[in-house]
Amino acid sequence: MPTPDAAAADSDSREIEVKFRTDRDGLKRAQASQVVASVSVPRTENVRSTYFDTVSGDLRKNGIVLRIRRKGRARPTLGVKAAQMDDGPFSRKDVEVHSPSLYPDLTLFNEGTARELIALVEDRPLAAQFETTIKRRTILVERGQSQIEVAFDEGVIAVAGRSVPLTEIELELKSGDEPALYDLAMSLAEELPLQLDFVSKGERGFRAVSEETAAAVKAGPIQFAPAATLDDAVQAVISNTLWHFVANWDALRGAQDPVAIHQMRVALRRMRAALAMFKRALPCSEFDFLRGEAKRIASALGPARECDVFRETAEGGPLEHPDRPENCTTLLAAIEERRIAAYEDARVRLEDRDTMLFVLKVQSLLARRTWRNALTGPELAQLTAPAADFAQQTLDRLRNRALKRGKKLMELSDEARHDLRIVLKNLRYGAEFYRGLFGRRQNVKAYLRTISTLQDLLGAHNDAVTAKQFLSGLATTHDADAERASGFILGWQARATSLADAELEAIWKTFKQAKPFWN
Repeated sequence: MPTPDAAAADSDSREIEVKFRTDRDGLKRAQASQVVASVSVPRTENVRSTYFDTVSGDLRKNGIVLRIRRKGRARPTLGVKAAQMDDGPFSRKDVEVHSPSLYPDLTLFNEGTARELIALVEDRPLAAQFETTIKRRTILVERGQSQIEVAFDEGVIAVAGRSVPLTEIELELKSGDEPALYDLAMSLAEELPLQLDFVSKGERGFRAVSEETAAAVKAGPIQFAPAATLDDAVQAVISNTLWHFVANWDALRGAQDPVAIHQMRVALRRMRAALAMFKRALPCSEFDFLRGEAKRIASALGPARECDVFRETAEGGPLEHPDRPENCTTLLAAIEERRIAAYEDARVRLEDRDTMLFVLKVQSLLARRTWRNALTGPELAQLTAPAADFAQQTLDRLRNRALKRGKKLMELSDEARHDLRIVLKNLRYGAEFYRGLFGRRQNVKAYLRTISTLQDLLGAHNDAVTAKQFLSGLATTHDADAERASGFILGWQARATSLADAELEAIWKTFKQAKPFWN
C-alpha cells in the first residue's frame, strides 16, 4: 500500500501486534496478571466498527480491509489495513484518517492510497458487510524503554441477524524496540490459558458473512531487493517460512484439513532447511535450538499426515480398481478411527504452550537479528556480502552432494535412496528460496520440476515400507476382509515401486545434465 502524505502522518503506521484468543475467565485472569502491570490508568471504551467492501469483495480479494470505527463519542475514523506476507505474521500496514460521516469516502486518504483503492473498487459501490461491537479495556505496559498497549476485548461480530462472540487480548507496540513485544507475549503465554491467533476481526467477520472456513495456504515467493545481502536473506527466508506455518494455523484449528496439516509440515521442513543453510555461515546457537523445535512439532503432526497420505493413496488407487477385494469397510473404518485420533493429537500439539513459544521465539530472533551477535571483526563482513553469492555456493554444495549420493543410483539401498531424497528436497527448498536473486531465468521451473519428480520416484520405495508399517499398526487383527484389503494395497504399492524404478534412471540423467539456473 502506498505511504500516505503528511496530511495523514499521525495516523499512518506499520502496526506490530500479537493477538491471543481466550475465554471470559482467561480475560479476567490476564487483567489481574502482574505480567501486564500497568503504568497508566486503565481506559474502558465501547468500540463499534463497520466493515465495507463491494458486493464482489474486491478489497478483500487483495488483502485489504476497510472500516469505519467509532470509539465512544469521538469522531469516526476511516481506516484501511493490509497484511503483507513480506512483513511477517505480526505486522501489517495501517492507515487511518478522520471521517465526517459513517460512509467511507476513499478520497479522504492521501493521493497514493486513494488511487490504489479506487482502482480496485472502480465504480462499484461500497456496502456495509458486518459490524463489530467491542467493550475494550486498555492499559499501557512498559518493558525497558518500550511501551506496549494491551487491549482486553470482549464483544461480538454481528452478521445478518447472527452474532459471533469475540474474546481477545491484543498487544501492540506503541514505541521502543520490537523484541520487547514478543518478550511480553511469551511471559503471558507461559502464565495464562491463551491461544495465539492470526486472524483479524475483519477477516473473521468476512468469513462469517460468506460462511466459509479458513483455507490452507502454500508458501509464497520471496522478494529480494536488487542489492540484497546475506543479512537480508536470513531475515527474508526465515520470515517467509514462519508466515507459511502460521498462515495454515486456523485451517487446521477449525477442521481436519489434509492440505493445511501438509502445508504446516512443509513450512517446518523449509524452516529447518533454511536454518541449516545459514548455520554453515553464521554460528548462531539459536538456529540449532529452533531447528530442534521445528522437528519436534513436525513429528507431532506426522501421524495425522500419514493417515491422510495412506487414505488418499488407497482410495485413489488400489481401492478404486475393479479387482479390489469385495469388502474394504473394516479397513477403511480403522483408518478413519486412527485419523480422527491423530488429528485430535495434532490440534492439542498446535495449541500447546511450547508451540506458541516456538513461534514467538522465531519472530523474536528475527526482530533482534540474533545471528549478528555471534560474529566479530572480519566475520561481520559476511553479513554485507551479496546474498546471491551465498545462494550460489549453497546450491552448488547441495547439488554436488546429490550427485555424489546418487552414484550407481539403481543399486542403492532403500536407506541410501531416502538419504538422496532428503538432499534433493533441501536442494529444491534452497532453489525456491533464492530463485528471486537470479532474475527471470527460463529454466527455473523445469529445474524445480525435475527435482520434484525425482523426489516422488525415490519416495515410492519409502511409501511401500511406510504402508506396511501403517497397516501393521491398525486394529484389524484377525479380520479376514481387512487382511485381504491390506494385502491388495501392499501388492499395489510393490507394483508402484517397480513402475517408479522404470522411470527413475531417465529422470536422474535429466537432472545430471540440467544446467543449474543459478550459474
